[in-house]
Amino acid sequence: MFKKKGLALLLGILMVASLLAACSKNNNAAEPSSSSASPSGTAAESPSSSASDSPSEAARNLQGTINISLPSGSSSVWNAVANAYMAKNPGIKVTVDHKPQEGYKEWLTAQFAAGTPEVDMVVNNEVMSLKNERKFMDYYAYLDKMNPYTGKPWSESLDLSAMGINLEGVSSEDFLPDLNFESVQIVWVYNKEIFDKVGIAEAPKTFDQLIADFEKIQAAGYTPLALGGDSMSMWSGEAGWLVRIYADQYLRDYINISRSQEQDYSYVPDIDDKWTYDLSDPYNDANSNVTKNEIRHWKAIRDKEGPYKVVGNPKWEAYADNLKRLFQYVPDGFFGVKAEQAYNLFLTGKAATLMGTPGNYFQLPKDFADEEKSGAKGGVKPFDYGFFNMPSMEGPEVMAPARTIQIPIGFYGFVNKSAEQNELNADFMMYLTSPEGYGVYIKAIQDSDDASIAGAPALKDVTLPPEMAAAFANFEQIGNTEGYYSPGNSLARGLMDYQPSVQDWVGSVQRFFDGQLTTEQYLSELQTNIDKYLEPALKNAKKELSDLDTPERRPPERQ
Repeated sequence: MFKKKGLALLLGILMVASLLAACSKNNNAAEPSSSSASPSGTAAESPSSSASDSPSEAARNLQGTINISLPSGSSSVWNAVANAYMAKNPGIKVTVDHKPQEGYKEWLTAQFAAGTPEVDMVVNNEVMSLKNERKFMDYYAYLDKMNPYTGKPWSESLDLSAMGINLEGVSSEDFLPDLNFESVQIVWVYNKEIFDKVGIAEAPKTFDQLIADFEKIQAAGYTPLALGGDSMSMWSGEAGWLVRIYADQYLRDYINISRSQEQDYSYVPDIDDKWTYDLSDPYNDANSNVTKNEIRHWKAIRDKEGPYKVVGNPKWEAYADNLKRLFQYVPDGFFGVKAEQAYNLFLTGKAATLMGTPGNYFQLPKDFADEEKSGAKGGVKPFDYGFFNMPSMEGPEVMAPARTIQIPIGFYGFVNKSAEQNELNADFMMYLTSPEGYGVYIKAIQDSDDASIAGAPALKDVTLPPEMAAAFANFEQIGNTEGYYSPGNSLARGLMDYQPSVQDWVGSVQRFFDGQLTTEQYLSELQTNIDKYLEPALKNAKKELSDLDTPERRPPERQ
C-alpha cells in the first residue's frame, strides 16, 4: 500500500466556461511546473512493448463497464480515448454520455440521492458535501500500484507537485477524491483589432490603465469586457475569478494567521520550519512552501481577525471600490448574461476583452468557424487576438501585485463502488495518463472542432506537440491565488462556497454594482452574511464551533 506521508493539497474552485470541464472550491493549489511541457517530441509517444503489451497485462483479462459523464465534455475526444482503451481491453465496455455544464451539479447530486449511481467517471469539484462523505474512489489506494501501460508504479509518472499533491504528513484520515492532470492559468484575452481601432497601442499593465482603456473602448461603441453576470458566473465562473483575484492584492497577510503553528496537527517541520513571510515572492504562501491550518482559518473568520474582518477594514473598502469600477464595463443586462452569451460577444467582435486561458490560443480558431457558438452561418470572420496578465490595482491599501488563478484542473473523480469496479476505474485512468493514452487524447483534441487543451500536462512521461508546448511557454507566471485558506477565497463571494451564503451574496453584490448599495452598506451585508452562516457552514464541512477553541487539534471525523 502507498505510504501516505503528506497532505494532499487538492484544489479548489472554478469553472473555465466552455473551455474547461470545471474547477474546485477547497484548499489545494499546485506550483507551476514546466517539466512536462517540453517542446520536443510528440504526445503520441507510446510506452515500450514490454510495458503495454506484456503477458501480465494480457493475463488481467479485465471485464466490466465504465460509464463516463462529464460537464460539457467533447464527445469526439472522450470516445476516441474510450475506443483506444477498449481495443486494449476487449472485455471492457466504456460508454460516454456527457451532460451540459449548466445543471451538472444538480444532476450529479440527484444520481446519489437515488442510490448508487450508474455513472463512474465524473467531475466532482462542485459537490463538496459528497466529497466530505467520501462518495468517490480514493486515488491514494492506487498510486503505488504498477501501471500496466508504463511498466512502473503509477505515482512515478505523475508530476505530483504540479497536480497539487504534497505527500508530506498525510494521515490515514486523508483521501484523494479527484485527479487533475492539466494546468490552467487565467489570463485576459483581447481583440487586437479593436484596441488598434480606438488607439490603444499596448495591453494595460495597471488597473487604472485598464479602466482608461475601457473608457475609450466603450466610447467607440464596443463592450469593454465580455463577462457573464448570472449567479453561476458570479460564484464559480469568470466574474467570481475577478472577485477573488483582486481581493488577494489587499489581503495577502492572511498567511500569518492561517499558517500552521508549531504545535498544530497540520504542522510539517520539513516545510514550516524553513518558511518566512515574503510579499515580494508571489509563491511565498504556496502550499509546497507553507502548510495551512483550516481550523485557524475558520477561527479567524469567527473572531474577525486581521484581514478576516470585513466591516470597517480600509483594505476591504478600497478593494470593493475598485471592483465596482471594473464591473461598470460589462455587457448590457449583465446580471442575466450567461457565460456562453458573453463569449459570443467576444467571438463576434462586439466585445474587446475576455477572461480566458492559454487554451484560447487553440480554441478561438475553432470557434470562429463554429456556427452554433458564433450564431452565424459559416461562422464569423477571424480577428487577431492576444493575451495579457492581470493588471495590478494600485494604492496605499494594496499589499502586492496582482496574481492569478494558476492551478491543475480536471477534477476527475470516480463514484466509489465495489473493489472490483474501483480497480477497473483506476486502470482506465492509468491508461489515460500514460504516454499512449494521453497521446490518443491530445490527437483527438487536435482533430476535434470543440475542444482544446488549457495548459501543460502534469504528467512526467508525456511531451506535447511542439506548437502546443511553444504556445504555453509564452505565458508569464505571476503567482497563484487559488486553493488557499484565505479571506479572498473564503469570504469575498460569501462564506466558504456554502450555497445559502453564496446566494445571499450574489443578490447583495448585484445591488452594489447597480448602485443601490454604498460600499459601507455592501460590506455590512457581507459581514452579516458571514456571521449568519458560520455555524451551518461549519456543520456542512463536518465541523463544529467547539473545534475552533482548540485549533492545534485535528477535528474528529464526523459522519
